[in-house]
Amino acid sequence: MDHPITAAPAEAGRGTHRDRLAGRLRAITGRSGWRDRPLSELLGIDRNVLLQALKIAVSAGVSWAVAAWLLDAPSPIWAPITASLIALLTVRASIRDALEKVVAVLIGILVAIWLGGLIGLHAWSISLIVALGFLVGKVLRLNGGAAAQIPINGLFVLALGSAQSGQRFLDTLIGAGVAVIVNFVIVPPNYVSAGTRAVSELSDGVVDVVSAMADGISRPWRIDQAAAWLREAREQGRFSTAAESDVDRAAQSLELHPGRASWANSLGRLQQANDTLQIVEVQVRTLARTMRDIATKVPSHDGLQPPMPVASATLSATARAIEAFAHTLLRAEKDAHVVVAGGTAHRAIEAARATIAEINADLADMLAANLARGVFLGTLVVETGRILDELDSGLAAVGPAAAEPAEPAAADVVAADVVAAAADAAAADAAAADDDEGQPQR
Repeated sequence: MDHPITAAPAEAGRGTHRDRLAGRLRAITGRSGWRDRPLSELLGIDRNVLLQALKIAVSAGVSWAVAAWLLDAPSPIWAPITASLIALLTVRASIRDALEKVVAVLIGILVAIWLGGLIGLHAWSISLIVALGFLVGKVLRLNGGAAAQIPINGLFVLALGSAQSGQRFLDTLIGAGVAVIVNFVIVPPNYVSAGTRAVSELSDGVVDVVSAMADGISRPWRIDQAAAWLREAREQGRFSTAAESDVDRAAQSLELHPGRASWANSLGRLQQANDTLQIVEVQVRTLARTMRDIATKVPSHDGLQPPMPVASATLSATARAIEAFAHTLLRAEKDAHVVVAGGTAHRAIEAARATIAEINADLADMLAANLARGVFLGTLVVETGRILDELDSGLAAVGPAAAEPAEPAAADVVAADVVAAAADAAAADAAAADDDEGQPQR
């Protein structure tokens, strides 16, 4: 009897192709895992990026046309250059940068005209004008791009003469004015999406580290694995720094933004997610350090540490809780409230707490059997509990209705049990030492 042909081979082929593509992406970017995301997000090109590209083009073209019409100049090249540089900025930053660039160009031209007539064009005079322009920019507290305009314009005037200095200044003035106007007319820069991507990368990295540790200790593991987990955990520091910077830039981009009201909820969730994950990233490093300490300080058999299935389950549940938390705060619509989706994150957090409770119930027996391993396991549970506390606090901070009553943190009970057990063991060791001293020497 003939059997129907199934699509399994085709599905397998597609899966293999996707795995190869994911491997290439990991090799290019250094990321150890990829979430289900659209291609536009992976490439970093979204609607806002395309709008900014359009705005740069409009600013450059309009500034050229206006300068050519007003100044009757055949090639007012400095107008589109200035407009393109300023159009990339936020509304508030574009106003500030436009004023600073105009001031810098004017100072550079005046300094070059004054010194050029006195010292002429020489290698040492070029060095003098560049140094003087740099110092003037520092004294006036100009930003890097504006401060560079002082020596640049000084060199142009010194090398090409002062005949075109007036047009150079007017080109800059027109380009800056056009860029500011276009920034208001066309959708202003909005970096909330870029900040969301940065925080998502931080969340993905933290989840990858915790998941790797959970998978590793589910079977016999070695010190080199623990060292690799610690290195990967420490590497998340650069993603943490990038996320902090991008979230700050997102907040600045909404200042004076005409659509700020519609993005207020999204920005608030983004800031809360970043604040929480910044703390979680540090705690994950502590977890990785604890695993490394277990591998180096607890006796092992042939260099292999025994599996830790309950701890592995705890870390897996914690990784799922972190991922659910990030998804809840970062994937909602821009004007939505987190309360509509907070239940998933709370359920993931409570599942992790239940796993911690299982360890807490068995920790006394673990301590009696192996004090050193029990102490490190207690540290692992304490830090895991703190991560869950931070996730709970982050959800509660976004909206009171999203907060659900949490069970007492098992980590606090575990910490007390670990300290008490360690004290009892130390007392027992001291008593045994006293007994040994009282025995006659053989």
